[in-house]
Amino acid sequence: MKKQYGIIFFMLSAVLISIIQAEQRVATSFNTRSISRNAARDLVGWTNYINKDSSPEIVYGAISLTPEYNHTFNGHTITRTLFGDNLIGNDCAQHLKISGSQVTNREPQDLLADYFYLPTDFESTVYFKPVIDNVILDFGFYIGLDAWAKGVYFVLHAPFAHTRWDLNIQENIINPGINDSMPGYFTPSGLMRNQMLDSFTGFVNGMAIENTEDITFQELNFAHMSTERLVKSRMAEIRTAVGWNFFATQHYHVGFNGQIAWPTGLRPDAEYLFEPLVGNGHFWELGFGLNGHYDFWRSEDELSHCCFYVDFNITHLFRTRQARTFDLTRAGTLSRYMLAMEMTSPAINLRGENGSIPSAQFNNDLLPVANITTLDVEVSIAIQADIVLLFNATHRNWSFDFGYNYWGRSPDNITLRQNESFEEKIFAIKGDAHIFGYLPNSPDFIALSATQDNATIHAGKNLPATGTTDEIIIDNAAKNPNIDFPQAAQTNPTIGTPQNLVYAPNSAATPDNFINTSVPPIFITRNDLDFNGAETSGSSNKLFYHLSYTWSDTTHWQPYLGFGGEVEWAHGTNRNCKPCDEHNPQSSTSQWGLWIKTGATY
Repeated sequence: MKKQYGIIFFMLSAVLISIIQAEQRVATSFNTRSISRNAARDLVGWTNYINKDSSPEIVYGAISLTPEYNHTFNGHTITRTLFGDNLIGNDCAQHLKISGSQVTNREPQDLLADYFYLPTDFESTVYFKPVIDNVILDFGFYIGLDAWAKGVYFVLHAPFAHTRWDLNIQENIINPGINDSMPGYFTPSGLMRNQMLDSFTGFVNGMAIENTEDITFQELNFAHMSTERLVKSRMAEIRTAVGWNFFATQHYHVGFNGQIAWPTGLRPDAEYLFEPLVGNGHFWELGFGLNGHYDFWRSEDELSHCCFYVDFNITHLFRTRQARTFDLTRAGTLSRYMLAMEMTSPAINLRGENGSIPSAQFNNDLLPVANITTLDVEVSIAIQADIVLLFNATHRNWSFDFGYNYWGRSPDNITLRQNESFEEKIFAIKGDAHIFGYLPNSPDFIALSATQDNATIHAGKNLPATGTTDEIIIDNAAKNPNIDFPQAAQTNPTIGTPQNLVYAPNSAATPDNFINTSVPPIFITRNDLDFNGAETSGSSNKLFYHLSYTWSDTTHWQPYLGFGGEVEWAHGTNRNCKPCDEHNPQSSTSQWGLWIKTGATY
């Protein structure tokens, strides 16, 4: 019986852990619905001019030009998708808190300022109001090919977009900090406050400490959080379809089509966390559509009618190359912004107290984790759906459309490209470890092998996660008590007796001053990359309308003009799902849009 209880407890623990991990997932990139994937906008104003029961002697169709402006709302759902449980507060008041390791009463969600080249007493709050707006010009073309094959048609949509993405990041500095960096924490001699950065936004926009004492401080090269609005202009993917209406009369039709999307949009390059994209991410798409309509009422004079229209589109997004930045599985979300260090082998003049020689030691190069976890990958999406239910009422030259649209896509499937390699046994997590030890009673130093594989974006392992200003605790933390596999660090001379290294320059060789090193150090490996955590999905629900007028007094070409709009509600990432049936961040937006649709039928 006890064994059975043990098994049940283990299973419940595993489920609980999986739920917690699911809640912590955030999007490392934001690839939302393509401006080209909008069956509602494509269909409105056209229901009376396409999918006709036409004579074999007649070629019919329609062309359109549709300028649209759309703008996102409920930006806090985007913020939650990007930062998840690291946020403090709710909705529009949610924010990141940045605080150093020597700030008292740190909260569990606080991000450790030390990682961002900031002083240990630095404090700030960071707010976001993400906004995307687009100016779109969509060209549409439909031709019925009954003259060649009964019920066959061809349709094309080619939208061009000018897109603007603004994270609207604002940092409010509570305490700029006055602490210098202790010797051994970043450099052998320490850093003065004026050598360090002034803000978190500076770090996430590519600023770094100037190299000093032969120590290289690399700037963040990827996953930037831009303080500026980012603008791109591009043709989104061109969508084409060839279909056949196998049932078609004046009052109804049923048909299907095959669809191809030609990738002409932008390909993600991971330079920015909130990266401006036009199109679906440069995927080829292949799929099918089912559509039909039924006139449930028509006046005796044939001048008025009402109908229901259904348009059902399913596509597969084929594997394509993209650049993605990954977090680390054990370090958790936002670990891409932690600080890593480059290691070198073999370790020179360094050993553990038991005589074991570490496999590597610090190589004078500090860098953000994102610089090593941004890779070229292969991404595919199994299925995307775009479904429209539309009601149309037509009276003489006037036509009114109102409908519902569902859009959704399955999670990304991400794999590392075959020709992309990840360098192992080179990089390690620094955490709050001290990376230099000193010869007793001397300023001479030796680079250590101290790593902290279990550190997170919130805290290292030497200092308490809640922060401290207690000098005794701070001095004790400088001896690396909680690094990976700690052993007292010693010199490893070819001749003579090893000496214990101490945590501060010119300190006496007493046990209270000895500093630890990791034997062995733990490296970042390919298996640490959180591919699953970077997978996003998306879905939304939309209501739309359109009113148009057609000048039907001409014989062959009949121009029309209409206007309409849409309001779309994204299925946002649920921050507090317990349990949750979806574990992928929702890369979708709530937005409204207004358009004018003009063209001609023939």
